[in-house]
Amino acid sequence: MGSYLALAGLAGLAAVERKGFLQAMLSRPVALGPIAGLALGDAAGGLLVGAPLELLWLGSVNLGAALPVHEALGTCAVAGGAILAGRALGTGATPATAALALLVAAPLALVGRRLDRLVETDVNERLADRAERLCSAGAIAAAVRTNLAGLALPFGIAALLAPLGAAAARFVVPPVLRALPGLERPLEAGWIAFTAFAAAAGAKALRAKGAPAVFLSAFAATAVAGATLLFWRLEVRP
Repeated sequence: MGSYLALAGLAGLAAVERKGFLQAMLSRPVALGPIAGLALGDAAGGLLVGAPLELLWLGSVNLGAALPVHEALGTCAVAGGAILAGRALGTGATPATAALALLVAAPLALVGRRLDRLVETDVNERLADRAERLCSAGAIAAAVRTNLAGLALPFGIAALLAPLGAAAARFVVPPVLRALPGLERPLEAGWIAFTAFAAAAGAKALRAKGAPAVFLSAFAATAVAGATLLFWRLEVRP
């Protein structure tokens, strides 16, 4: 239970940090993944998940009216699921647990975007109108509290959904890997393919004229490096 509470608090704070408080990029996957891992006792597992998710969602930045996928919610759910599943298996987070946790929990990033849109177009507009009326009436302290209320809902949404996604992965992944031990190596290859795609997506997010060439180069380089590492592991593994 303590792990889920820690994940809930971290996801909620990250959801607030990405929208209106501090905005020091601590909610970005490359930072948030290891932080979540550290909170759950597996910082390396958090980095395993956070780095490719950062590349995948490199162009997803919550600025102004932009409503990208909820990368903070997705990262906490996937990293938490991979780590907790690895703990249940006694292996720690691995590419296999990460790949399955991604399938189970990553859709929450899309759910988070949808809920963000509802909050922005309904709740926050009413709160903004109320804050303006309070400022006009000279009730500055009350207007500030209204602003804080606008941060409470994103906190609550992420704090609720991230542990649920991690819990779903925790209860789905270990039985699958125990029942199908031969699936581990294909999942490792799948994680390499996902990382290669994420690297290519990150290159495309640069929006440069040569983006297509960079996209393909990043995909090929990451795929070759990952495949080489996988074959080396297969050679040295007893």
